[in-house]
Amino acid sequence: MINRWLIKKRRRELGYSQEDLAIRVGYAEKSMISRIESGKLKDIPVSKAERISLILEIEIQDLVKGGYHV
Repeated sequence: MINRWLIKKRRRELGYSQEDLAIRVGYAEKSMISRIESGKLKDIPVSKAERISLILEIEIQDLVKGGYHV
C-alpha cells in the first residue's frame, strides 16, 4: 500500500501541484495523483512508485510500506 499522506506532505513541501507531480511521474492527468492522495487508488505500478520516490526525494520503502509518520 502507498503512503498517501507522505506523498501529499512532500508534494506540498516541494511546492508541486497535483498536476505538476502527475506530469513529472508520467501520468496524463492530475486525477491520478488526486486518486492516490485520497486513498481511492491504493496500489500503483512499481515504476510509478519509484518515480514518485525520486521526484519527492523520499525512500521507496517509506513510500510503499508507510514507514514514515507524518
